[in-house]
Formats: sequence, C-alpha cells, structure tokens
Amino acid sequence: MAEGLSGGQAVSRAPAIARAYDASNVTFRVLRAFGWGPLLNLGYYPFGKPLTLLNFLVTPLVFAPFFRLQAAQLTLVKKAVALLDLRRGRRVLDVGSGRGTSSFTMANAFPHAHVTGIDLLPENVAVARTLYGNTPNLTYLTGDAMTLDFPERSFDRVLCLEAAFHFSDRARFLKELSRAADTETRVVIVDFMWNDDDARRICNDEDSRVVQRTWQWQSFDSVREYRHNAQANGFEIEACLDWSSHVTAPLHTVFDLVARLAGWARGRAVLMQYHPLLRALSDADWVEFIRSARAHKHIHRYTQYAALVLKR
Repeated sequence: MAEGLSGGQAVSRAPAIARAYDASNVTFRVLRAFGWGPLLNLGYYPFGKPLTLLNFLVTPLVFAPFFRLQAAQLTLVKKAVALLDLRRGRRVLDVGSGRGTSSFTMANAFPHAHVTGIDLLPENVAVARTLYGNTPNLTYLTGDAMTLDFPERSFDRVLCLEAAFHFSDRARFLKELSRAADTETRVVIVDFMWNDDDARRICNDEDSRVVQRTWQWQSFDSVREYRHNAQANGFEIEACLDWSSHVTAPLHTVFDLVARLAGWARGRAVLMQYHPLLRALSDADWVEFIRSARAHKHIHRYTQYAALVLKR
C-alpha cells in the first residue's frame, strides 16, 4: 500500500502517506502486533462469508490471528500475480511496490522477466533494495504513479496492488499506464472501490474521516468509474473480481472481535496475554482502536475490494 500523486503535490503528500504505515496510528500498531511485516497489504484468506471466523479458528487459539496474517498477505500477492500471466510477460512494472516483496516474488518466480518496482516513498525503496537488491532481474526506483518516467511502450505487464487508493487521480494514472504499456499488455489493479457512484456521499461522515486519516486517502473511484476510465484510455476489461469476502471481510471479523474484547479490562488482559506486543497500547489507545474498528466496518458497507484485469 504505498504510492502517490504528481510533481510537487506528490512530494508534499509523501509524508502523509508514510504515516499510514508507521506507528503513528493505533490501527497500524495493532496490525503490526498481529504480524504486519514487509508486505503492506491486507491479505487474502481462504474462508469467505459467512465463515470468515474459520480463518482464525484454524489457528491454535481464536485470539491468535497473527499466525495467519503474513501467509494471507503472501497469498494475496500470488493471486494478483497469477492474473498477470507472467509466463508471456518480459517487462513488468510493479506500481506502488512498497518494501519490495511483490516485485521480488515476480522476479524470483519468473527469471526470464525483468521487474521494475516503483514507489513514492524513498524509505520503502531503500528497504526493498536492502532486502532484495541482489536479484539480477529486479530494479527498484523511487517513482510517481501520476507521471511514470518511462518511454512509451516500456512494459507488457503492470501490477498495482493495494496502492491506487492513495492516488488523487486514478484516471490520470490509467492514462499514464496507457502511454507506458505496449501492445498486448496485461494490467492488474487491486484496489478499494465504491460499490456505486452514490456511495461517495459518505466521505464526509465522521466514521469515513477516521478511516481516511488512518490510511491517508481522499476518496475512491466507483467500480463503474474504474471501468469507464480504463476503457477511455484504451484498455479492454477482462475481469473485475470482487475479493471483499476473502480480504476485507475476514479482517473486519478480527477487528470486531478484538474491539469487543478491548471494551473491557479482562478482555484486554486476554489479548495481551496471547500477544505481549499489545501491552504497549494504553487504555486511550484501546478506546481509539474501538472507534477505528467501528469506522472501518462503516466503510466496508459501501465498498468492495476488487481486482481489475485489463488488457490492450
């Protein structure tokens, strides 16, 4: 989850986006305690609605979902990459590559392809180079999704995994992709989308503003808008897959469970017993997390988490 805007606006926005992934908000601190690591995505879980709790009951204890988070995050990367059909792709762009794991996964699995990962945040690029910089068919660059600094027809595969919701203008991003994409290019964009155009009205709700401050976004595009803007920029829509049931729904189940336990002292003691990292949270932090969990549930009603598959 990290990328950005354009020009000076991108530079000025970068510190705000960085705050979505540091320890400055309690939601991130809770996720970090549950295993949030180099992969900055929400994860894809095997059980969807109405069985989301089974994703965590299969671990030794119902209060230990941190055993599953990193595996689910890697599964999400693999599912998104599978949609790219990299067997036939040789020039791959990973937009919003974060700390580099998604780019490395593609480069390692498909050594015939050269992968370029770009991210708005220099600190993410530095981490990626430290972790994976010795991979011969992999390059990491600091880059802006709104002004892709590549010649025309530079890539035949493009991945943007859980990053575009930070962008101020996804239509402009798609226009840039159209310029940088070669013929027969496949593009996979995994993003949060409004269910319909009317859902944007909730952006001014207090609950929505809580989630906006947490993850540093202004608004989403609706499913219809995404489809329209893709077609307007020369892409054919091959699929639009709603992954909400396996991504956001399981996490909302966990958020709700943790928030319910955190609402009383004995429940917090249980949580801290099974994960000592949670002992760093104060009573005020727990109150803030309960508020955040409620706000995320509110947003979830109006959005979907979708994988948009495009081709030229």
